[in-house]
Amino acid sequence: MQISLYCASREHSEAKSPPLSLAALLLLGSVACTPVVDEAVFQPSSHDPAALVTLPDFTIHPLPEEGPLSVFRPDMAKYTEVFGVHIVASRKTKDKKIHHAARVLAEWLDNNEDGTPDNPMVLKALQEGGAFLIMVSQERDMRRLDLEFEVVEEAGFFIGQDLYGEETLPKNPPHVQERGRFDATIEEVLHLVSNGYTEVYPSAFDWEGDSLLMQAMVKARGGDFDRPPRRYPKEAWYHYDDPTCDSNCQAGEYFYWVLTTLLGGQDYPGRAKEIANEWELTTPEALKDGDPDAYRLFTDPQYGLPTVLPDGHYAPVDA
Repeated sequence: MQISLYCASREHSEAKSPPLSLAALLLLGSVACTPVVDEAVFQPSSHDPAALVTLPDFTIHPLPEEGPLSVFRPDMAKYTEVFGVHIVASRKTKDKKIHHAARVLAEWLDNNEDGTPDNPMVLKALQEGGAFLIMVSQERDMRRLDLEFEVVEEAGFFIGQDLYGEETLPKNPPHVQERGRFDATIEEVLHLVSNGYTEVYPSAFDWEGDSLLMQAMVKARGGDFDRPPRRYPKEAWYHYDDPTCDSNCQAGEYFYWVLTTLLGGQDYPGRAKEIANEWELTTPEALKDGDPDAYRLFTDPQYGLPTVLPDGHYAPVDA
């Protein structure tokens, strides 16, 4: 699926073209993020008293009529919160789908499930950027939304990602495919969370410039392309071909492919054939041998990246 990220930027506000709605930006995959924070060395959350946050209870609330969250009304009707990151959803989006997305979000943030987010710097970047996941029942519902990004920005929400109820499949773990359907929750929620890593570790994960991620992606694509070429070089193993996906978008997708492959999320019968048009390395071993730069980057402990693939069953225990 095409990455579909939104975060406000000066470029958007100064553009001469007609303003786009938030829904259009999400569907188009606009990427422009909050100001980069000073790069720092990862410290486990258990060593950082400031990282103590309220354990999510996944309660779904009606959207308030006043306050920042009211900016999503009337298109959205309910919300829940996971470590200060919001999920807002339409009335038609089933609660069980929202709960599943919330638990996957909790697992990406608190990967060892000790009740505290693993990387407080990443969480802080997401919180300060007003990160939100917006859920509607179907993709066509997203196209009908009338949210204006300037208004959402003014309310403090700068980083967003969409997820559709029709692709949120609580009974389908990402490594188990049923009737040809893949639970997209793992991917779309990771797209949201990965914004935190680009902000905290720009030299490693920035989606533009000369970050380590971008250097590795140039090799993976067989060249430095701003837009997908008509035909990728034979040596490329990452060849995402959506013409609306620029290099920033490609980098976000590359982040997803590398990390989920590393964690075993692409390694099950039939998956290699299904995704061959985009990604060729479907096992951790293939990633290590075929994309050593990305493998080294994503296994470097200084970044505190997740080490376990979420399964939608968040069950925190005392560390």
